[in-house]
Amino acid sequence: MEDWDKEQELAQKMQKEIAENPKLFPKMLTPTCFTGRCKGFRIIEAENEEQLMNLILFWWPTEDWKLEPFLEANENFQKAWQKWPPKR
Repeated sequence: MEDWDKEQELAQKMQKEIAENPKLFPKMLTPTCFTGRCKGFRIIEAENEEQLMNLILFWWPTEDWKLEPFLEANENFQKAWQKWPPKR
């Protein structure tokens, strides 16, 4: 099976799993945005680490995911900023 065929097959299985078990996986907030050279990004929202692990292990070893947190600048963030200001 070609890599592309495998990716498509896994993507279909992922959609089915998310539809049947939405609490097991993070919410996909954006479609995948490809940046070239087989790399891209997607914004997701997870309720817990288990959802992130399920997502990574579903695609492994076909894809290698790297997760980076993005935090909202809300009231809790402001309190943490005041407690731990950047050192200059």
